[in-house]
Amino acid sequence: MKKIQKIIIVIYGILVAVGCIYVPWRARLPSPNSNIVVSLGYSPIWQSLPVNYNNTPWPISVIDIPKIILELIAITAIFGILFVLTLRPKKVLPES
Repeated sequence: MKKIQKIIIVIYGILVAVGCIYVPWRARLPSPNSNIVVSLGYSPIWQSLPVNYNNTPWPISVIDIPKIILELIAITAIFGILFVLTLRPKKVLPES
């Protein structure tokens, strides 16, 4: 394995770890007509973000799992392409 491939794998692993620790949060707020989903931003997985709804704290916020899955798929696709681009095709010897 070439050095550039090792670097790509290490950076990929770090980004996946950060993406699983520093996660997006969302909250579903009650509304008379329908539920409103609000994206709250990112914070560490052990620290949920508070929500203020009508000037009152709303304690329910959940991790936005579909967004995490989309981020992991995007990171994997990008680094998969970079890894494949670093592969060198094997030279075929001409037959005599």
